[in-house]
Parts: sequence; structure tokens; C-alpha cells
Amino acid sequence: MSERSIKNLMRGAMWLTIASLISKILSAVYRVPFQNMVGDVGFYIFQQVYPLYGIAMTLALGGFPVVISKMMAEAEGDYRKQQIILQSVYRTLRTLSILLFLFLFIFAYWIASLMGDVKLVPLVRTVSFVFLLTPQLAFLRGYFQGQDDMIPTAISQTVEQLIRVGVIIIGAWLAIRSGQDLYTAGSMAMSGAFFGGLAAVLILRYYHKKRVASGFLKVWGTFTKKTEKKGIAKAFLVQSLAFCTVSAMLILFQLIDSFQVYRLMIDGGIPDLIAKALKGVYDRGQPILQLGLVISTGLALALVPMITAARISREQIKLKRSVFLAMKLTLVFSGAETVGLIVIMRPLNQMLFETSDGTLVLQVFMPAVFLSSLIIMMSSILQGFGKIAVPAIAVLIGGVIKCIGNAILVPRYATLGASLATCMGLLVILILCYLALKQNINVPFFERRTILNLVGALFVMCVIPVLWEWGLPLTTRIGSAVQAIFSAVLGGAVFLIFALRYKLLVPRDFTYLPFGAKLLWLSQRVIKK
Repeated sequence: MSERSIKNLMRGAMWLTIASLISKILSAVYRVPFQNMVGDVGFYIFQQVYPLYGIAMTLALGGFPVVISKMMAEAEGDYRKQQIILQSVYRTLRTLSILLFLFLFIFAYWIASLMGDVKLVPLVRTVSFVFLLTPQLAFLRGYFQGQDDMIPTAISQTVEQLIRVGVIIIGAWLAIRSGQDLYTAGSMAMSGAFFGGLAAVLILRYYHKKRVASGFLKVWGTFTKKTEKKGIAKAFLVQSLAFCTVSAMLILFQLIDSFQVYRLMIDGGIPDLIAKALKGVYDRGQPILQLGLVISTGLALALVPMITAARISREQIKLKRSVFLAMKLTLVFSGAETVGLIVIMRPLNQMLFETSDGTLVLQVFMPAVFLSSLIIMMSSILQGFGKIAVPAIAVLIGGVIKCIGNAILVPRYATLGASLATCMGLLVILILCYLALKQNINVPFFERRTILNLVGALFVMCVIPVLWEWGLPLTTRIGSAVQAIFSAVLGGAVFLIFALRYKLLVPRDFTYLPFGAKLLWLSQRVIKK
């Protein structure tokens, strides 16, 4: 690959990384004003069906395009082979998406019944239409990524999220203002997924037409022989299933909760309206979790290509150093995020969601940030080693643990049990990924000194927020906002100073971080003083 091609690829990867982070932030942030408008019961209604949309977006963003671009790269230089791959994949995508749409639309009542709330039928049917857009969304994104052109994917992804979030907020506001019930508000909000996806399709089709006119690979044509496409669809589906299972790990856990938590609380004797409110409060943890994962996801997107490049070039020393650095940074930042969120949860909960209801449930849920961050990094490294199936199997096993945990704990402890079950399932996934990674690369992922310094830094970080909450908690919403923000800033500053002073983070670590030069300069000043 020429130097110019490498630069274009890196520039595209940077845009794709930025778009992914923007999308994750938007996907987390919009839920706060939405919950404020519709309340805990309205939030429960939206979150019950949201995982179905999450699956569609995982297919259109995380699974199918990655596999398409991978298959295109493997056939690089063979124009005919690439054309056959694209045609076979598109036909497979179209068939699969139509089947998923029909299943959700026709069996919406049955799905809603399994969730324990038949009033969710209109929402399920609204979401089903998103799957009709999946073929073109996934196919065109994979097509562009296979041509090392990430910009159309990045732009379409960002615009899709902006329109979706706008429709959700405006739709919910109009429904509430016009006196509609919460289920109607939920349906109007959920329609944002379709309109956002439609906008993304139009953008991708525009870029496709423009690129083909300038000499890009043409997709459409006819097969000369049926044998040419043999095995392509099967390989595509198998690889996509593995990638999508890992990408949809948290969506899978949310889907399990949609089918179990509310229904198990009702079966346990909790009144209907109270159970819905409790589930809505429990669902407050999802946007907080997503925000907590922004840094970890960014680290994975930034560091994993470096690890993959070192593996392909057989630079063992660089490979081991890169893996160790990736795990160390993930451990440090996810540990700080998790502990920080736990200690400021009461004021943070009230600041975001008007009340401090369910603070203990959310605190028990927050270790999911730490566990998920490490899982994302480990599974990304395993996929870089070509071990696609291993993390997928681990996620499926963790999902089974989550189901069993819910069945045992929710009837007894309600949503607190669901939080515990989530952490149990994620812990199992983490252990399995860790064991698999140890078999593929012999490197000490976590040094004893790093663990001890991290524990010390976390302890010092907690002092101010904990003393503030015990001694003089501010219980109004504005007061809670002041307490949460200042506690986060002070605690974060103390953690960073401690981490730099006692070399939990060393100069070499900053080379791979955003604003690395400035952080390196700051670390040297702190160490001197």
C-alpha cells in the first residue's frame, strides 16, 4: 500500500472513530431530557423496545459492514471476485432483513406478551420498519469501508443519530403536549429510528453514485456462473453472527431484561404501575453506562489497529508492549470511571433524572462499566488475532448466566437483583476472554505495582466526594448538580495527580493518547513538584 493510501486510510479511520464516539455520546445524552419529559414509566416503555432497535443498528453498523469490508479486502485485486461478493452479500442481507421485519411485525403481539406488556405492540411494529433499511445501510457502509473510504460511513452515522435524537425529543414533546398517553409518546419517539436510518440511506446512496461516476467499483451486473457465488453467503452469515454477538453484548443484556425483569416483578406480586416505574428507574443505568464506555471504546478504536499491525508484521516485542499498554490504560480509566460514578451516584442521579430513586440499584449496576470496558478491549484484541468465535461464545455463555441470575434474583430483590445478574454475566464473559487471551499471547496483562497504585489512587480520589455526601449532602436538584459536578472535577483532578506523581501512568503511555504531548508535559510538571 502506498504512503498516500495509508494516509487516506488513517484519515478515514479517524473520521470513523470520531463519528462513533459522537454517536455514542448522543445515544446516551438524549435519554436524560427524554426521561425528564415522560417520567420513569414512559422511560420504561421506551427502553423495553429499544434493544430491538439496538440489534438493527448493530447489524447495520458493527457487524455486517465489518465483514463485508473484510471479505472485500481478502479479494483485493480481483475485481470480478469483489463484484460477486457484493452481489451475494446484498441478496443475503435483503432476504434476512425482510424475514426479520416480517417476524417482528407479524408476531409483535406475541413478543409484547413475552415482555409482559401487550400495550407495547405498536412500538414493536414501529421498530420493525428499521430492518427494511438495514440491507442498504450495512451494504453501502461495508462497500465504502472495503474501498478504504470511511467518510461516507462517518457522515451517515452522525446524521442518522442527530435526526433520530431530534425526532425522539420532538415526538415525545408533541405527544405529551397534545395529551397523548405514554405508549403513543413512545411510538412517536421510536419512529426516530426509521427517519434517521432513511436519512443515512439517502446520504450513502448519494456518495455511492458519486464514487461510481469517478471510477469506483461497480456493484451491479449478472453472474456468469452460479458456482461463483457458492459458499459466500454462508461465510458472510457465520462471520457476521460472531462479530454482531460481541458488538451487541450490552444490547443482548438489555433484551434479556426486557423479557424478564418487568414480568418477573409482576409474577412476584409487585403492582403493575410500581413495577413499570421500578424498571424505568433501573433503566437509568443504561445512558450512564454508555457515557462511561465512551473513553474505553475510544481507546479500543485507537489501540487495536496498532496491535493488529504489530501482529501482522510479527514484531513480538512491539505486540506485547501494545497489548500490555492497551490493558493497562483500560484498567486505569475504567477503574476510575466506575468508582467515581459509584461515589457520586446519588447527586448524579438526581441531577440527571430529577429524583435520587434507585441510587443503590444504579451503584450496584456501575461495575458493568469496568467489566464491559475490559471485555471490549479483550474481545477486540482477540478479533485482531483472528479469534472471532471465542468472544462470541463467551458472550452467549454470559447471556445464559444473566438469564439464570435474573430468574433467581429478580423475584427476591427486584431491580437490585437485575443489576447483580448483569455484573455476574459480564464477569463470566471477562474471565473467558481473559483465559482465551492468555492462550494467544504470553504477556503479564496487569502488574502488581499497577494494581496497588491504582487502588491507592482510587482511594484518594473518593475521599472528597464521600466526605461531602456524608457530611453536607445537597438534596435539591440544583444542589445535587453542583455537588455531582464539583465532586467529579475534584476527584478526577486528585486521581490524575496521584496517577502521575506515583507513575501509575508513565511518559510512554501518553504517546498513544489524544493530546498526548500536553498530558506528557503536565505529567513532567507534576513529577517535578
